[in-house]
Amino acid sequence: MILTRRSLLAGAASLLATQLPGASRGLRPGCQANGWNLDPARFDLLLTAIREMKELGFQGYETNIRFLQPQLTRLSEARAALDEIGLQFIAAHTGLPKTGDDVSKLADQAKKFGAQALVFSHGGLSKTGQFTEEALDAKAQLLNEAGRRCADAGLTLAYHNHEPEFQNHAAEELGLLRKTDPKLVFLMLDIGHAWLADPDAISVFAANPNRAFGLHVRDFHNRESVPLGQGEFPLRELAAVIRKTQWSGWLIDEEERPNLKDKPGKAATGPSRKTMQEVFGV
Repeated sequence: MILTRRSLLAGAASLLATQLPGASRGLRPGCQANGWNLDPARFDLLLTAIREMKELGFQGYETNIRFLQPQLTRLSEARAALDEIGLQFIAAHTGLPKTGDDVSKLADQAKKFGAQALVFSHGGLSKTGQFTEEALDAKAQLLNEAGRRCADAGLTLAYHNHEPEFQNHAAEELGLLRKTDPKLVFLMLDIGHAWLADPDAISVFAANPNRAFGLHVRDFHNRESVPLGQGEFPLRELAAVIRKTQWSGWLIDEEERPNLKDKPGKAATGPSRKTMQEVFGV
């Protein structure tokens, strides 16, 4: 039996009865902190970034957990400083661990700082989207176990993709959607990275909106990151799909500039926030 991409998407769409844990009605604008200059030894830099997000009208933030871990020794004071700003801690982000015990440890840390979710990213099984079924099964099992550990800690597990998962017509992403438990494993779908690998990436989201805990939205000009609305990413097409599916979740601006020594901060997130309001209405 040969499975076409259309049949895979149709099958995945049958999972839509799943309700996202803690989902709110409508969209909520969030921001990833990696668009600012951060340092694990400088908690004040993270606090400044979150304050600036609040000034721009974002309702929540996401950050790599390594910028919080040094504060575990002064947890009460650090948590109070974060809570005082008044933004929802959407998710702590880190690489996909190899063991369930490592997941539990990270989930416990994220929960202490008030996170809703723990986001795991991974390099993908193959840069070309070619991999064995055994490799896919092993990764799916790891994510299912991670999902159980996160649920036990009161968090949602959201898997963050890069380009490899969407190579070869989203072979890995669709495979993980088939093989992971829809009650335990959700997506922090980086639709920008996905689109760079597969121009039809929005169709994967369209068929699986209730598997998406959040969306990382980006824009690119000639594959270089630019503020939302200044590149070629089809933002209005994505907005139309969100309206049609009535998706509820976090719409997260990510202005990561890994090749820049000095991150843009508000210089990029400010214009992007305006575009989010104009295009998505949030």
